[in-house]
Amino acid sequence: MKSGLKRATLGILLLPLLGAATSCSSPDASSPAAPDAASQSSSAAKPSTPSSSSSAADGNTGSASDPSAAAPGPEESLPADPGAVVQSPQPAPEPTFDAPQEQFLAGKVPEGTDPNAVLQVGQERCDQLTSANAVDADSVISELIMNPAPDTADAIAALCPELLPALEAAGRGFPDGVFSVGAAAPHSDEPSVEPGTYRAYGAPADCTISVYAGGGELIGSYDGSAPVVIDAVAARVESDQCYSWFRA
Repeated sequence: MKSGLKRATLGILLLPLLGAATSCSSPDASSPAAPDAASQSSSAAKPSTPSSSSSAADGNTGSASDPSAAAPGPEESLPADPGAVVQSPQPAPEPTFDAPQEQFLAGKVPEGTDPNAVLQVGQERCDQLTSANAVDADSVISELIMNPAPDTADAIAALCPELLPALEAAGRGFPDGVFSVGAAAPHSDEPSVEPGTYRAYGAPADCTISVYAGGGELIGSYDGSAPVVIDAVAARVESDQCYSWFRA
């Protein structure tokens, strides 16, 4: 009996010791694991992400660099100086012309047209005729006979009066066509030439001029290589491919 009690008593005494030993040697699965040292060091070394402080700095920088933030609005514009003199727009000055230019421009400038442009046309025409007159004066007379123009006559009278003798000579000549004999009016509605002696400019090869009496009979036909006499008894003159005739 005594030996059995001793073994039971010994077993009871050993149970706490075995439980303590077991708890020390077996880790508790429910307890949280200690953080990894490498993870702690990595977390410590990782720089912090900029947050609201950097955003605030960016916002301040953007406001400072925005030109619209510094520009004053319409309501912030500076008040006008009450002592400042406000100048109203002045009309463009009227062009001034000398007497010959005014003479040429009279009646030639429609409303809204620049008078300088009109004047330039007349001056250019004078320049052309003056240059031709210096080389061949008869060519100017022939040109004025074949291409009469009121503006050209006005330009000569006002802007280049040295060409007036050529203009007067052209007025007594005549171009190709059919004319009665009477007054010197080769460009009128009923063109006519006055009696006299005429020559063709340049003696063109195919020139033909015929002079007729009042009854229709032919007085003479000529080729233009020599001066032609138109008598007072002549009634009609016909010129073809002679271009221009002027007084010899």
